[in-house]
Amino acid sequence: MKTSFLILLIALVFTYASAQAQNVVGTWKRTAMLTTETNGKTTDELPELTKTMPCTADITYTFLADGTMRTDVPDACGPMKKTIEKMNKVGRWSATGNRLKIVVPDKSLPDSDYALSVTGTTMTWTFDYVANPQVPNPGNAKRLVIKYARL
Repeated sequence: MKTSFLILLIALVFTYASAQAQNVVGTWKRTAMLTTETNGKTTDELPELTKTMPCTADITYTFLADGTMRTDVPDACGPMKKTIEKMNKVGRWSATGNRLKIVVPDKSLPDSDYALSVTGTTMTWTFDYVANPQVPNPGNAKRLVIKYARL
C-alpha cells in the first residue's frame, strides 16, 4: 500500500512539474529572433529590428488562461503601433504538450504552429519553414527560433 501511494505521489509531482514547465500564461518580452538559413547560417534579427524601430524592445505579449493573447505596443511606435496591433493585438493560443498554436485576427497571416519549450523564465518557440510552405518565408529561412523572457 505504501509503495502504491509513493508511486502515485511521484507521478502527481512529475505531472505537475511537466505542466508547469510548459506554462505560457503570463506576460513576456521577446529577447531573440534567431533565423537559420538553408545554408546553416544563423542570425539574430532582433538587434536590427530594435535598431530600426527602438520601440519594439518594449512590446509585451500577454497569454491569458482563457486562451487569448494580447500584444501591447508602446505609443512610442507612433504610426506603426496601429499596424502592429492590427496584425497582433488580440489573438488566440493553445498549447498541447510541446506544441503551441497561435491564431491572429489578421487573416492575411496564416495560423502558426511552433515547437514550445518553457524553462524557468525563458520561453522558446521554434518554427520550421520547410514543414510549413504556406507561411511567407523571409528569404532562405529554414527555421526561426523566438525567445521570450517572463516579466
